[in-house]
Amino acid sequence: MAQRLPGGLTLPDDGRPDDPDLLTHLPEILLTTDLPDVDFGDPIQLPPVTPPDPELMAPLPPLTGFDAAPRTDFIFAQAAQEGIRYSLTVTGLEETGLGSTFRRMSALQRGANQPATAAQIASRVNADKALMQRLLFSEGWYGAQTEALIDIDAAADKGASISMIVVPADRYRWREITLDLIPSDKAELGAGFRLAVGDPVRAIAVEEAEGALLRHLLRSGYPFAEIGARDVVLDTTTPTGTYLLTGDTGPAGIFGAIRMSGFQPFDEAHAAVIARFAPGEPYDAELLDDFRRALIDTQQFGGVTVSIADTGLREPDGRAVAEVRVMGNRGPQRLVTGQLGYATEEGFRAEALWRHRSLITPEGNFIVRGVLGSEEQRFSTGLVMSNFRVRDRTLDLTFDISGLDRPGYQSNTISLSGNLRRTSTHIWQKRWTWGAGVEILASNERERSAIEPRIDGLEQRRTFFIAALPLHLGHDRSNDLLDPVTGYRLAVSFTPEISRQDEKVDSYTRTIIDGSAYRHVGDAFVLAGRLRLGSIAGAERDAIAPTRRFYAGGGGSVRGFEFQGIGEVGFNGRPVGGRGLFESSIEGRYRFGNFGAVAFVDAGSVNESSLPSLSNMRYGVGVGGRYYSSFGPIRIDVARAINRVERDPKIALYISIGQAF
Repeated sequence: MAQRLPGGLTLPDDGRPDDPDLLTHLPEILLTTDLPDVDFGDPIQLPPVTPPDPELMAPLPPLTGFDAAPRTDFIFAQAAQEGIRYSLTVTGLEETGLGSTFRRMSALQRGANQPATAAQIASRVNADKALMQRLLFSEGWYGAQTEALIDIDAAADKGASISMIVVPADRYRWREITLDLIPSDKAELGAGFRLAVGDPVRAIAVEEAEGALLRHLLRSGYPFAEIGARDVVLDTTTPTGTYLLTGDTGPAGIFGAIRMSGFQPFDEAHAAVIARFAPGEPYDAELLDDFRRALIDTQQFGGVTVSIADTGLREPDGRAVAEVRVMGNRGPQRLVTGQLGYATEEGFRAEALWRHRSLITPEGNFIVRGVLGSEEQRFSTGLVMSNFRVRDRTLDLTFDISGLDRPGYQSNTISLSGNLRRTSTHIWQKRWTWGAGVEILASNERERSAIEPRIDGLEQRRTFFIAALPLHLGHDRSNDLLDPVTGYRLAVSFTPEISRQDEKVDSYTRTIIDGSAYRHVGDAFVLAGRLRLGSIAGAERDAIAPTRRFYAGGGGSVRGFEFQGIGEVGFNGRPVGGRGLFESSIEGRYRFGNFGAVAFVDAGSVNESSLPSLSNMRYGVGVGGRYYSSFGPIRIDVARAINRVERDPKIALYISIGQAF
């Protein structure tokens, strides 16, 4: 419908006027149209205008009269050009326990008492204020306030004093904690979560708690558990916070079959021997990680990943079957190593080793080793079968030709040996270890000492044919292989031997008992002790080959003495060896950071009797230093014999990896 406008104009429905001369009628419209009365209220009163300050309107002085030279009494002029020294004090931070952390990370602390420009000081102050805020927030002081005051002395030589002031306010604590991913009927799964109501709101504690919860779920048989997003709400009226963690535990699981892809140095059946789990057993992430480390320890892979996958299969009780997938990369199958050195006890020594890591499948390592030195020459070859039909069981087959030149004897020996053993490794320290083997050897030996001089002046040479059955049993309750600080170790070696020399046949047994114990005294001090007893029973000393007797003295025995220098000696001063052995050591080990200091006393004796004896004891004392690296302590010991004789060194130095015992 058209609309009637004032002035007689009509606006059609389409919104456009029907008079093309609309613009010509606009004055008439404005004049003739009756408009309603509108009340606009009282008139607006504008404030009076204040005239501008005459000084502001005055012209600027000419530039020719401006003094561009800076004021000499303004110390920042010196700070900006030459730099000034400053001191730093921090107040209010110690009560939070963050003082040492701040000092270690502070930019101002690192540059204290060193010249710094004004720009450097300002930058460090801003950086340290931000650092303080981050540290305080990370530990739950969200209401903390920080301020920095800079006091610059008018005398340039006194520098500046910087004060960092902290007002921590109240520490925020958890008021409510909710684990949304834990079903109500499985509340025990939340036992791995280490946050509790009332604990401070600490960022690192939140991350550690979430990681611990995930590990607990994976170790509790939930292979597909996931940690979701967290929701943390802080209350601005009270220093409290609420925590909500989302996620999904997924179904409980069992181990499925092992599937290998990529490089496969052995088949899946042998991989199942290495694994400490079997299909159908409850899933445990720790066993999966042990499997991965054991695969790496085979030294067959250049790299290996172990993961799990949901097969989609379900047990009647709802548990998921988790397939174990191994993806390997080919590693170097041949290895050549060597070492070159000199030692006061052994002289010059060079060693080379060639290893084929998979000559025989599975895990059949073929080894060729050669040694050339002042006191030792050796060629040996052997086959080492790792994880031989059972995890951690090793079969050794060795052929060895050696020539040894020791203080007590010189020998040329050919031997063939086989040994089946279970020993500890750096990956898995075992509580029980054992070994059983057989050894056959022929040795031509010259005894360097004699109780009485021979009339012809020649040293006697004898040839021994020996068969031995070495047996070993060990029990280890220490906490670490290379650096034990608690627990104890016990080991027994028992070796029946039959020896034939010319037409004479002798049989005897060699027994060695080793024990050591470790105890923490305080936080940084460890008291360690060792005892070794040895006995050869069944034959006289002279009927036993010199290489099979007991000797003591030197590194790994009684430090401070000549190698094999303890015990009875012949007319020429060379050690005779014996059938009874006694060795003991006590060490005090103090650690500070990555370094440590050690003091020790060693004692030992070797006697002709078949039982250990405390008679004719020899003592050595010394001190040492330790550097605790990622792979074990590096040991440096300096020792001196107390009741030394002329042939013993005045000072003995020992360097090795790992503690002395």
